[in-house]
Amino acid sequence: MDELRQWLDTLSPQTDDEWRRFSSIVEPVTYDKNDFLIQAGQVEKYIYYVTEGMVRLFLNDNGKDISLDFIFSHNFASAYSSFLTGQPTQFTAQALTDVRALRFSRTNLLALYDQSHTAERIGRLIAEQAFLRKTSREVQFLTSSAKQRYGQLLEQNPVLVQTISVRHLASYLGIEPESLSRIRRDI
Repeated sequence: MDELRQWLDTLSPQTDDEWRRFSSIVEPVTYDKNDFLIQAGQVEKYIYYVTEGMVRLFLNDNGKDISLDFIFSHNFASAYSSFLTGQPTQFTAQALTDVRALRFSRTNLLALYDQSHTAERIGRLIAEQAFLRKTSREVQFLTSSAKQRYGQLLEQNPVLVQTISVRHLASYLGIEPESLSRIRRDI
């Protein structure tokens, strides 16, 4: 919890009272490898702050899993569009390793936003960061070759490249596993 507070305070410092209000809505949870945080068709009720482990966010397209994102320790995970709208999600979030996380519910978070301008500001800043990350990925997908995307991923996140299965990594890059193997040989 201390680490989370330090990180949140970099976005907008909180008073001890504001932190107590926030920490009172946080629930520690654990998931075993391959457990689901949420499955497609469910309504997302939580945002997770992953303290240990790795989560994959993916969708199923006619029987084929497509990896959308990988969430590592010290990052947030959620089927966020479902969290915002209350509509069932198309996405599944699955633990790729044993995962420890802190989660907070939509109901509690919205109530906290009503009580604290600082909490609302932090939530907005986190959402803005997620939007910028998503936009950057979309632009990269539209303007770069698979080899360039792999090279950028290798440069930006070597841990991801080393720890994710070729199948999941290839679907994240929008290519077949065989193509990824050829790219890796070339690099």
